[in-house]
Amino acid sequence: MLETNIWPVEEMVHEDEFTDRVELLRELDQWVKAIGRMGSWSTALMAPRRIGKTVLLDRLVNTVFFKPEYQVAPFYFKMTREKRTLKEFLLEYATTFFRQYLAYCEQDADLFNKDIELEDLLAYKTTHKAGVMALEYIQRFLKRYNRHGAEDALLHWDIFIRVPERLGSHSGTRVAVIIDEFQDMKFYIYNMSQELMDSKDRLNGFGAINLPATYDRQAQSRKAPMLVCGSAVTLIFRTVMGGPLGGRFDFMYIKPLSIPDGAMLLHNALQYYAPDKVITPELALYASAQVGGHPYYLYCLATSKYKGKDFGDEKAIDQVIRYEIENGKIFGFWQTHFDDNRKYINADDDLELGKKIIYYFTQYNNQPVDIKAIAQKLKVPKQAVERKIEKLYLADLVYRTAARYYTFNDICLMRFIKFVYEQDLEGLEQIDLSQQNLINTLKGKFLEMVVEVSMMKFNHERLPGSWFGQTGEVEVPLFQLVKTMTVKGAKTPSYQIDVFGKEERSHKVWLCECKYTKTTMDISLVRKLESAAQVLKQMHQEEGTAVPSIHLWLVSTGGFTKEVLTYIDSRADIYASDYEGINHLFKAFGGNYSIPQFAVND
Repeated sequence: MLETNIWPVEEMVHEDEFTDRVELLRELDQWVKAIGRMGSWSTALMAPRRIGKTVLLDRLVNTVFFKPEYQVAPFYFKMTREKRTLKEFLLEYATTFFRQYLAYCEQDADLFNKDIELEDLLAYKTTHKAGVMALEYIQRFLKRYNRHGAEDALLHWDIFIRVPERLGSHSGTRVAVIIDEFQDMKFYIYNMSQELMDSKDRLNGFGAINLPATYDRQAQSRKAPMLVCGSAVTLIFRTVMGGPLGGRFDFMYIKPLSIPDGAMLLHNALQYYAPDKVITPELALYASAQVGGHPYYLYCLATSKYKGKDFGDEKAIDQVIRYEIENGKIFGFWQTHFDDNRKYINADDDLELGKKIIYYFTQYNNQPVDIKAIAQKLKVPKQAVERKIEKLYLADLVYRTAARYYTFNDICLMRFIKFVYEQDLEGLEQIDLSQQNLINTLKGKFLEMVVEVSMMKFNHERLPGSWFGQTGEVEVPLFQLVKTMTVKGAKTPSYQIDVFGKEERSHKVWLCECKYTKTTMDISLVRKLESAAQVLKQMHQEEGTAVPSIHLWLVSTGGFTKEVLTYIDSRADIYASDYEGINHLFKAFGGNYSIPQFAVND
């Protein structure tokens, strides 16, 4: 929680509605911090629509703004779809930059988004070195801006977009150039006079200047690198990968929430939007799994207008989800998207074949699309399927990476497509989009997911030692990497490590064994984890790499046998968390419900 009542950016959700994203926020925070030492590249955030990009950027700016020790001012520009002349846009862009830069220098959160004209900023009182220099830049900008007309706007723009780098270089206070909906800068700014633009009844993007291309120099800056994102994944990808910007951007992909964090979000959302509705932890997890942890869909469930809306059992939740996909906000969202992209989706010589290809591609949720398998199923040339998938890529229904097509991790999109197309395609076998296998996996893996998500959120906090079977306090580390992994030496058995964590700035790793039942963990599982640790050491020795220090963590919702507790009593390198301990830990890092104990695991 920020230590002020005034935030630079007014966020679109309640403060405690913001869920998860800790790892990604930390990574972006470090990206901003590294600008101070010229250690960050320009980066593009990639994610499908309604995944929460803008909410994430809002929180990032609100976080780094209050860190003057970084000496990196966040410049946050939200591009809107409003037709403007370049001269008009230049003034808006420059005013936003100077206002936010001064706000950061003086830690004046109210100024960050204050409605103030650029001339009036000259009267702003600042003693900060960078702030004083910014006022000098404003004077020079206004002198040039007021002297020239629209015919010189592009030249003036090219000069100005280098100002963040120059100001950061001379003053020592760098800049993080953060632009939301970056791709829209291609279509709504016109390098012409206001009169000429007004005389064109329907420009429809024709004649608009490609402003993203003008950032070719700025995108390589280390003193004012860029962080850009947009709601059109394919378009933003092509914008930063092609033409003058090619090779200048790194990428980060924003995924849906984890299933446990999605359950937290649903709990939070119901408190605000349906306070008369209650949901158990088990059913919140079920609902989150059914929509793939997608934040927008979880909001749709919480705010659904379905008559008789209830979350009392799985059937009731399924009814709300079905209503939203076939009649509610999820339907409206995707129906609008399909209408907007009809030129790609329905652009086929054989419309019936096009529908069949779209229908069959739904079975590849978050997996590489098997073009050959679809072609064989439909008895059509592989090239016909490839052409259609390329159009779906242009319509932002699939994404492409490593030269392969993948469907977005979006089960509700898949169900929407099935609902829209299946009724028109007689004689085709039904595709099963049930999430039951995921639910069964979730029940078996939930504790591992809780441990993994919690470890991702650790950041040197001091926590009660009782949560780890220790006395006093335990300081948890910041992890550079957290995942499930398998270890195997040249002549050893393979061991599955439930959760593996590598500490940041330390040659130390954690190996976690998770037991999610109501029976106690016995010594055999401890021996198994110790064997995995030995194999890990042997792997490093065989590879000729330094052997890390290893810490073991036993997590068991059923507790531990006396033999285990006696064995680990004097071992500082082994932590042991029972149900109460891991539950406290889960709640300390965002959990707003108790960890469920599913009946199937009794």
